[in-house]
Amino acid sequence: IRLLEDVNLRVTAEPELLFYLGTFYEEAEKLQKAVDVLEQGLAKDPDSVRILFRLGVVYDKLKRKEDSMEAMRKVIRVDPKNANALNYLGYSYADLGQNLGEAEKLIKEALKYKPDDGYITDSLGWVYFKKGLFQKALKFLEKAIRLVPDDPIILEHLGDTYLKTGSKLKALEYYQQSLKMKKKDKKDIEKKIQDLKNSGI
Repeated sequence: IRLLEDVNLRVTAEPELLFYLGTFYEEAEKLQKAVDVLEQGLAKDPDSVRILFRLGVVYDKLKRKEDSMEAMRKVIRVDPKNANALNYLGYSYADLGQNLGEAEKLIKEALKYKPDDGYITDSLGWVYFKKGLFQKALKFLEKAIRLVPDDPIILEHLGDTYLKTGSKLKALEYYQQSLKMKKKDKKDIEKKIQDLKNSGI
């Protein structure tokens, strides 16, 4: 790693080594450094699915949503059966409340390749939530939590959906479970719990 951190050595480094260095920076939460290194790797190998995907994830962490989504589109162009990229792009659309028809199509395509993936199943449930199809959303979210027990995001999605169906106690239960599992970014879920308690449950 120290050798690769030498900028001059990076010029001649193989794309694969730059991928690993970028991943190392990402895990160390040095996100801008991760982008710089991964972009260097991509310049050497523009069709590298691994580099494109990782770059998309890091862009997302830096709130560069459109860059993230474009990286995922490029992954899909190179590798149309890449379930992770199909899901990532579909979930990104759903989270923004955009292109929900396209989001559903992308995520269903991802599920063809990974039918028992809890995270992809959660994504489909979230699309239905965004479409206002709450009972349909619950079907997939309940399946997702069976596949990935104790995932804080899926638990929160279940809480949001049960709240929309009027099941406040169930929503509170899932929010509290989600809060227990979250290691950071707890403010939103704490507010949801407080709002529910204030509503007179």
